[in-house]
Amino acid sequence: MFQPTPSDIARILDLYGVVDPFTGSEELLRYRYEKHDPDSKEVRLIVRLDFAGRSPLILKFKNEKGVTAALIESQTAFSEHLAENGIPTARFYRAGERYVLSEHLHGYDVLITLENFCPGEITCVTPDLAGKTGRMLAMTHDIAEREDCHVDCPVLFDFFSRNDLFSYEKFEELSSAFTGEDAIRCERIREKYRRHLEALALLKERPRYAVQGDISCCNLFLAENGETGLFDFNRCGDNILFCDAVMQGVFESRLMDYDHELTESEQAEMLSRFLQGYESVRPFTLEERSLLPHMTAVINAFWLGDLDYTDDSLAHLLAAGKAEKAAARLKRIEQL
Repeated sequence: MFQPTPSDIARILDLYGVVDPFTGSEELLRYRYEKHDPDSKEVRLIVRLDFAGRSPLILKFKNEKGVTAALIESQTAFSEHLAENGIPTARFYRAGERYVLSEHLHGYDVLITLENFCPGEITCVTPDLAGKTGRMLAMTHDIAEREDCHVDCPVLFDFFSRNDLFSYEKFEELSSAFTGEDAIRCERIREKYRRHLEALALLKERPRYAVQGDISCCNLFLAENGETGLFDFNRCGDNILFCDAVMQGVFESRLMDYDHELTESEQAEMLSRFLQGYESVRPFTLEERSLLPHMTAVINAFWLGDLDYTDDSLAHLLAAGKAEKAAARLKRIEQL
């Protein structure tokens, strides 16, 4: 298991120009790749460092497939660019001209970054916070478009590719289990999907710009001025900005942490507040307004949590032989 020593950390801090001795450390996150592969040399370790005379710092170590020093440099530079343009983010340290250090420690090749710790992490989303987050996202989009910012990396919420919110492909996989009237219903769902995609096809021609790519509770904090800030740009990449706004808004309304389980009407209110905040800075065009129902229909119809993962998902109902409940779920998909 990868484990940097105190002397390793002190030497790394010195390379970043931090001479203050740290008084304590705490692991905030560790991905244990070795559980699945004892010989794995993949690493993702995030450590908080405390000091007697200064604010805490965050030290990150990475060795993950597809993650290069050049990519992290690009993602970090975008974070810094947002900060320089007024977006609250965790400011990064440089070691000479680089944000990223490449080190071989205890048999592991790791990429290292150092950033300020951001207090005030948001752990529970409210409609008011959703509005503030939407406003902040719009500001980042304005900066990315105006400054022509790009990061060459796939994003989690790419509407036109595999993403973490919905999957028409999963629906197709499950639809083969239906026969008779239900099979006919599946075909009607396919036809509705094709019509939605035809309406949305013009979005594919839009340029893509850098986005943070993963606005979630664990990546948001309340800044001193009461606005939301963001950190953790490890899923930062290029996306169509309108699609990013809608996908992030739906994510905020359905998969964040809340003080209670939201009803469908409360989810709709959360999405509305997010989009209102977004449009207070970056109003949608008439064309985008006309496309919004098509996007939300596709996302909600093929929501991954409803198709898979949860105990009452379509996949689990079919696997359990609960044909009537599966047929009822199929009817709901058709109605969305």
